[in-house]
Amino acid sequence: MTSPKVLLVGISGCSSSGKTITANLLPSAILLHEDDFFKHDEEIPFDEKYNVSNWDSPDALDLPLFRKELDHIKKTGEISSKLIHNDNHDSTKTIEVRTETENAIKQKFAAGFHDSDAKIIIVDGFLMYNDPELAAKFDLKILIRAPYATLKKRRAARSGYQTLESFWIDPPFYFDEFVYKTYRECHSQFFEGGNVEGALKKGAGIHDFINDDGTDINTALLWLSELIASLGNL
Repeated sequence: MTSPKVLLVGISGCSSSGKTITANLLPSAILLHEDDFFKHDEEIPFDEKYNVSNWDSPDALDLPLFRKELDHIKKTGEISSKLIHNDNHDSTKTIEVRTETENAIKQKFAAGFHDSDAKIIIVDGFLMYNDPELAAKFDLKILIRAPYATLKKRRAARSGYQTLESFWIDPPFYFDEFVYKTYRECHSQFFEGGNVEGALKKGAGIHDFINDDGTDINTALLWLSELIASLGNL
């Protein structure tokens, strides 16, 4: 029995960029969330200066377990971990995806994978490309972006986040000192002049999409599905 062809598509970006909503709305794919690989509350790095847990540190994630799970998926096409992802992000129920968009996506996938039994696994997470070993596992790397002000406004509108053992609510300073700071530090290497608000470096191997408040989700989904469909030529 031959192993299935498995394609890992990474959809990353700063918190509140819209990456999870975009991933959830994409049909015809299995979805895995990096949030399911956070460590237990007592293992999260603690910041002595601000007297808070730092949920946005790379050390807050069990990266060895995450990499092991991706290896398992790549080999078998199946998710093995008992996932606890619990709708920590904005609901997609109020977002309208046009019927013609859904049909167009199905057509793109059918054309790209018409003679293939490939499985598409969408992996959504906020820190996936800063770790070279982890980044190398993806067949396609997507970065969903939004301007700083938009990200901050969206994050502030959220009530909080369910963790393994508790419920996290951002202190007033948390976005600037932890969320955006970590995003900038972990992604500046991919941008011209290190400016994460600017252009990606040529040859970074990452495709980016700007998802500001005025962006139509249908446009984002069509763009993303076109890239995924191109994997059928691999």
